[in-house]
Amino acid sequence: MVSQEPARAWSPHSLIHTRRGIFITGTSILGGGVKAPRIRTKNLLSIVFCEVVAIYGVITSIILSSKVSAINGDALHSGNNYFAGFAIFWSGVLVGMCNLVCGISVGINGSSAALADAADPSL
Repeated sequence: MVSQEPARAWSPHSLIHTRRGIFITGTSILGGGVKAPRIRTKNLLSIVFCEVVAIYGVITSIILSSKVSAINGDALHSGNNYFAGFAIFWSGVLVGMCNLVCGISVGINGSSAALADAADPSL
């Protein structure tokens, strides 16, 4: 049976990077919540967005790993199989890198929104 590790290789990375965005936003909400306790519930939307990005990475990993099947004999080294292997691998890499950028940017924007809301309640 063919290993499914290339298809699942970037799923942990998407979870790690979205966790970083949740950490950035969460620390700002907790820090700003000391001055203005009302922002704790008001600014949780960016944490939800980071969780959605993590779920997207897991779903993509499951879909990509379901495309892998066992190949026997001379068909193992055919051009179509090489293309499929590289396509699945680089799709996982692309999803992982997109989750990296999205998790960090959502975290920074959520952090900025939480701190701005704590400083000026009219926002």
